[in-house]
Amino acid sequence: TSIGSEAFTWCEKLKSITIPNSITSIGDRVFYQCTGLTSITIPESVTSIGKNAFENCKKLTSIIIPDGVKSIGNMTFSSCYALTEIVIPDSVKSIGYEAFELCFSLKSVVIPAKVTKIEERAFVGCKSLTSVIVDEGNPRYDSRENCNAIIETATNKLILGCSQTIIPESVTEIGEEAFSSCDSLTIPEGVTSIGAEAFRN
Repeated sequence: TSIGSEAFTWCEKLKSITIPNSITSIGDRVFYQCTGLTSITIPESVTSIGKNAFENCKKLTSIIIPDGVKSIGNMTFSSCYALTEIVIPDSVKSIGYEAFELCFSLKSVVIPAKVTKIEERAFVGCKSLTSVIVDEGNPRYDSRENCNAIIETATNKLILGCSQTIIPESVTEIGEEAFSSCDSLTIPEGVTSIGAEAFRN
């Protein structure tokens, strides 16, 4: 019913794996450093995926997180360089620290309505992002005016932008490490604070 922590850690020649429907829990660092893993099927029965579970799976190109998973842990998909697509299900409520850090090939992110916590550096280094959308029903975050960014609604703080972001006039703060790439930007007059490393690289 569960796969224990570090069960397949450093299995560098593992290319694909199918997890059976009996599994409900994937532990911490289960597929850490499985650098040859290109595909994985996670069944709908899985409701828990641990920290660093897929960290450094450098050839993994896409993954579907099952409905029922309520949180994406710290560094779960960190350094998945080839990951181009990720579907975050409506059941997810939180996205952990550096969850998608250095996913260089990730092109789009859709934040569901129930997500009320996005930890620091969750998407830092995602330099290929061109589309960032927050579900309109989300009470904590928004993508007002189709801006291609994640804005913390209560504070008007932009926490994640991309190469296609247009910063709305209502934004007053640009968060730390908000942009991993940008072609050009106009910063509105109302912005009074720009966080550390906001435009790094």
